[in-house]
Amino acid sequence: MKQQRLIERHHPLFSPVALVSTLLLLILLGITLWQTGGRAFSPGKLSAVSVSQQQSGGFPDHAAFADDCTQCHTAFTGIEAAGCESCHTTIATQRQEQSGLHGRINATDCAACHKEHRGPEYDLFHAAFDHFSNEHHAALFLLDGAHVDLQCLDCHENDRFIGTDSTCAACHAEPTLHQGLFGTDCAACHTSAGWRPARLARHTFPLDHGGEGEIACATCHTDNLTAYSCDACHAPAEMADEHDELNITPAELNACTACHPTGLEEEAEDRNS
Repeated sequence: MKQQRLIERHHPLFSPVALVSTLLLLILLGITLWQTGGRAFSPGKLSAVSVSQQQSGGFPDHAAFADDCTQCHTAFTGIEAAGCESCHTTIATQRQEQSGLHGRINATDCAACHKEHRGPEYDLFHAAFDHFSNEHHAALFLLDGAHVDLQCLDCHENDRFIGTDSTCAACHAEPTLHQGLFGTDCAACHTSAGWRPARLARHTFPLDHGGEGEIACATCHTDNLTAYSCDACHAPAEMADEHDELNITPAELNACTACHPTGLEEEAEDRNS
């Protein structure tokens, strides 16, 4: 009889006490999850840093929606760019118009550069540039030559990374030597390797006509870049003797390029033949 009672006794896991305790624990867990939202499953606190100091999607920063995981996370798919762009509308516009930085790089995984859950003091904006490569930057401005060693903040001042002026004049003041005569197409004469030496690709007179290599600007342009003189290489007295038999006037003698537009002696012979 005693053995029969032992057989009929319920297993401890399914006893009334165990069932009631389990139910109470589930209720307590549900209340806790309801009160804490997604924080119970969060790997870390969200960033409370706002670079622009403006609201995006109605929130001042990510920490403001720390209890609502669905603002960023979608069930079974994780974080999608479309979710980020619902708040960051400026980025969405760039991607649609293929303009600006984000519109010119093939990036659909926002979290690859802007990593979250690293604490309220973590700066998502600046930290992204630890992952930014020259390959991405080349879509906007190639960092080669003397630009290779530039730091981000050398050009992007005051936390401004969108719409930064990439013209040469944004960083380089026009040299006094230019005297406002050369326009704004710096690449016509200069390369990113350095301002000097400058290659005058549009110079109307060959810079190596003397057969001794390329000559310096100051050799002919002694006072300013709008005037030139051949006297540094071709002494006036010597030139007068050489041209004596041609019976030309002093004014004509000083107008060297009238007969020698490229600096070749043969040009004058062809004109006089």
